[in-house]
This record gives sequence, structure tokens and C-alpha cells, in this order.
Amino acid sequence: MAELSEQDIRRLTEEALKQLGAEATPQNVEKVVRQAVHRVETEVPAGTQQVQPIPQPGKGNRIIITAFGKNQIGILAALTGVLAENRCDIIDLSQKVLQEFFTIMLLVDISGCSKDFEAIKEAVVREGEKLDLKVIIQHEEIFNAMHRV
Repeated sequence: MAELSEQDIRRLTEEALKQLGAEATPQNVEKVVRQAVHRVETEVPAGTQQVQPIPQPGKGNRIIITAFGKNQIGILAALTGVLAENRCDIIDLSQKVLQEFFTIMLLVDISGCSKDFEAIKEAVVREGEKLDLKVIIQHEEIFNAMHRV
């Protein structure tokens, strides 16, 4: 069984915190991280000493953007505007307004983007903060791994 580095565990923990949001209790975070560590450790090919890297954004990949907060005019335009400016392709989008609350989830192809994943993430989060939104952005593989039962 391969050992994960402290940096790998920290990265898994950060992703768990982001994904769990308000439900990020110590027990929930530990459970998600343990599941991810188990997956990473069991996916290492036999005879390999090095742990397989956690999937990272790159060319040809997709990201999941989730945002929520109080509804106001211009949320959709602001978030999708940032993506359009950076040549990101919105593959699918779902939004819901429930009384005064707004939530949106986007599946975005970043393969044609003019910036890398971190720059896109920073720009979208910054735009969301201007509108008092909580924005979570994850690489699709991380999102899928965290939602496997």
C-alpha cells in the first residue's frame, strides 16, 4: 500500500471542505477524506512505489461550478460573462430560484480557455463574491469521486 504525502492529504481535505460547505463537520470531512484516501491507495498499480496523482485540471477537461446565495438581478450574466471572456464552453446549466434564494450549477469545458483552471476559478469566485454568492469550483473528476456511493 502506497503512502500519501501530507500535501496529498491536505489537498483532499481542502476539496472535502469545499464540497461539504455548511455540512463540513469534523466527522463529515474525515469520512470524505478517508474514502478518497482509500480510493487513491487502492488505485495504485501493483509494484508502483509512487501514488497516482490526484486528477488536476488541464486541457480537454471539464469543471463543475456551483453557486448559491440571495437572488438578485444579473447573477447569471455575471458568472457566465466571466466564462465567455475566457473562452470557456458551457456544456450544461441548471439554475433554480426558490423564493429569495438562487442556486446554479454549470458543467463547463475548459479545453479552449484562454487561462488555466486556477485563473478561471479565481475569476469566477471573485465575480461571485461581488454578488455575495458562495461559489464552489471543482474539476469534474474530483466532483465525481466525492459523490460516489
